[in-house]
Amino acid sequence: MKAALRSMVLTAGLLANLALPAWSQPTPTSPALATPDLLDFFSIATPTESTPRIDNFDETWLITGPISEFSSNATQGPGWLQLEGKVVYAYYRFQPGDNALQVQRAFEKAAAEAGYAVSFSCSTQKGDCFSEGKPLSGVSLGILLDKPTDMPALESLGIVRNYFYVGGARLTYVTKDEGSSVTHMQVAFADTPEKGVMAVTKSVITGTPPELSKASSMHSKLLAGESVSLDNLLFDTDSAILLPPSRDQLFEIAMMLRENPALKLQIIGHTDSDGGRDHNQGLSERRAAAVVDALANGFDIEAGRLASSGRGMDAPVASNGTADGKAKNRRVELKLQ
Repeated sequence: MKAALRSMVLTAGLLANLALPAWSQPTPTSPALATPDLLDFFSIATPTESTPRIDNFDETWLITGPISEFSSNATQGPGWLQLEGKVVYAYYRFQPGDNALQVQRAFEKAAAEAGYAVSFSCSTQKGDCFSEGKPLSGVSLGILLDKPTDMPALESLGIVRNYFYVGGARLTYVTKDEGSSVTHMQVAFADTPEKGVMAVTKSVITGTPPELSKASSMHSKLLAGESVSLDNLLFDTDSAILLPPSRDQLFEIAMMLRENPALKLQIIGHTDSDGGRDHNQGLSERRAAAVVDALANGFDIEAGRLASSGRGMDAPVASNGTADGKAKNRRVELKLQ
């Protein structure tokens, strides 16, 4: 393995926070946003523009052993495993030069060191990815990754199998028992060293199904014609910069929008009475626009489903004569468009 790759692997954990879009980063204390720790390995690569995609609770299939090369047999046989839980999709492009074997072995070493069991490892060109034992090109695996339904597109290239049309491919399946949950991770490596190896990961964290989310409660209120005050969206003082603790509530809004694809939201900013009317009007508009931007760019929500506006200091819900009242008036609300 090249020295550059070896040295980058050693610093993977230190650089993990730089690899994820700001509003998609997991908050360590938030179970709703947790992603597998092994994704830290991929901080040595460049994530696609919408990585990671997190589905809070869903079911999907993973490749855990040799499978039939024929797409008509997809999900049949012992090499396929259906799981339900939190599903995390994340795709990464490595720098040109290193091949898929180098990256796969470095990943497997990192997985073992992190306490994961490497349960399956194969190469399409060796033929050990397939129950028929036939050496095949990478696209044969790429097509099967998109079965029984296409994996989500996390950049403009579109469907995942497009990464695999040139060269061979490799796949690794690892697991880690956390006690109350088990993390399963499938990683497919497209062997395109001239462009840079592409790693396509799908993880499932199994365990106790989550209770109905706050997203369900928000949706019910909106359908009843009520507005929803987002009390856990926090901004820097006199600023439209969202603070890190806001991630959990942004995630809840994104989950509601994903679960209800016809839903369109109006996001409305409000301020207290400190400062002039014009200043507060502009601040409220910028804060509402910042929420739209965080949802669209951090959680891959279509911008056309979101509109923003500001009411400044004109719609208080409490007296501006006390600090507590002012805190209640500084808020962002949701309404149906």
